Amino acid sequence: MEYIKYYDEIVKRRESCRNFIMNDVEPAKIEELYEYYNQETLLVPEIATELKTYSFDDLEKTEGSVGYNGFLIKAPHYLVLFSEEKDHYLENAGFIAQGITLKMTQLDIAACWLTVNDAEVAKKTIGEKTDKTIAAVIAFGYRDKDVTETRLDIKSPSNVEMIQSGTKAAPKISLDDLVSYKVYSQPLETEKLYTDLESALLAASKSQSFLNRQPYRLIFDDSYVYLIGLEDEITDEADKYLNYGILMFNFYAVMDSVRANAPIWTFEAADEDLKLPEDATYIAKCGI
Repeated sequence: MEYIKYYDEIVKRRESCRNFIMNDVEPAKIEELYEYYNQETLLVPEIATELKTYSFDDLEKTEGSVGYNGFLIKAPHYLVLFSEEKDHYLENAGFIAQGITLKMTQLDIAACWLTVNDAEVAKKTIGEKTDKTIAAVIAFGYRDKDVTETRLDIKSPSNVEMIQSGTKAAPKISLDDLVSYKVYSQPLETEKLYTDLESALLAASKSQSFLNRQPYRLIFDDSYVYLIGLEDEITDEADKYLNYGILMFNFYAVMDSVRANAPIWTFEAADEDLKLPEDATYIAKCGI
């Protein structure tokens, strides 16, 4: 991965967009996205994927099977990641596609993750013959700066607020709430963190997730960071695993930008008893 201050220069700038101008992104920039995809580090290298882009006319007829909270966001372009259906293919897709969205941020292109409600119907609707399934869809283009963005703050199905976000990033979970030390819910002592690790954890805390729910936590010890999934009544199975991949990429990208041969996340079992509550599930770990 190219050397950049990944947290300061990219992750902090990444903000979801739901209002695009319908001007095309320059072909040279789209080509850069494909070049990035072709050389990107993979979470699960054994899983084959394909990347394709489509216009609004192509995706308009998929509304219902693809959308943000059930609605297709109108954009000049859509990135669709197709994948083999193997163990952890959605986490791998989230990891890959998050890297591409952060490359978009670097190129001053705005992006929005869309939920895939029915991958098979969506694939048939856009006329793709591939044997791979649709794993991730992202709307992208240039932001309409004349429109004030709003975000959904959904605490439960009956408690929904619309909040103006303007030019500021939507609030995300704090580091103190996200990260525990050694066992679940044990407070983190930030003085135990060296600067690059703290930046990587902050990047994880800024990760995009379905409707900003962030139903996960991290546990940090002297050897690993452990990703823990939490039960959530709103996030469906596919988005849950994409969420994990997005977070894993943000953490890895920062570590990889400052360290040669940075460890990649693994789905191997945890080495320690993390004392998880009943509503929490161990997902993966990454060496530090």
